Amino acid sequence: MKTAKNHPHRLSLSTWATQACHPLLQLATGSPWSRKYNLTISHKHRFIWFRVPKNGTRTLLKSLDSNGVELDVEEAYKCRYPVRTYRDYYKFAVVRNPWDRLVSCWHNKILRKNAFRLSESLHRRLHDFPAFVDHIAVKNIERCDDHYKSQSALIDLDEVDHLIRMESYEEGVAHVFRTIGIEPFHIRSTNRTSTRKNYAEYYTDETRDIVGRIYEKDIHNFDYRF
Repeated sequence: MKTAKNHPHRLSLSTWATQACHPLLQLATGSPWSRKYNLTISHKHRFIWFRVPKNGTRTLLKSLDSNGVELDVEEAYKCRYPVRTYRDYYKFAVVRNPWDRLVSCWHNKILRKNAFRLSESLHRRLHDFPAFVDHIAVKNIERCDDHYKSQSALIDLDEVDHLIRMESYEEGVAHVFRTIGIEPFHIRSTNRTSTRKNYAEYYTDETRDIVGRIYEKDIHNFDYRF
């Protein structure tokens, strides 16, 4: 699998064709293919990173570049991989407290800009955080924009080897790249919102419970508490 040269989001023609033919390939070889994920892959270092928006993604992409880590699939979106072919690749992802992640999404995609191209009236209304929570609550959290999609839907939980927690991000990243054999690995921090309060200060008891229900699967899978 590769992305096109100078187009980090676009799969190469041969990879795209393979993706399109995956049902036939799966039938012919008997080898299962994964669901669609946002993937970054290095064949040289034999790793797959399941990218989850709002979980240190820009920081890690910039750090991979500044550390000279060769990537074959840079920033591919919604693509599959043949599970057996990549069985021995080290697979990791970054997870985050769902309550914290939603506040980060609201700050970055609603308060700072109209990232989802909402109508002016709706965008203005969603500057109120409880209104934003209500807006998310009526969505199918498995099939919406990746920025507030369930993290469990963005990670191949049957195949992932290690989960980095945002609460210990630098330590977790260092562990992953030490395991892969890239050491030292220097992290370039980016995208931090200095004006943010602690996430818990944005919640009422009601909105806390609503978000707890929305992201119940993530809370269970990744053992998070408010």
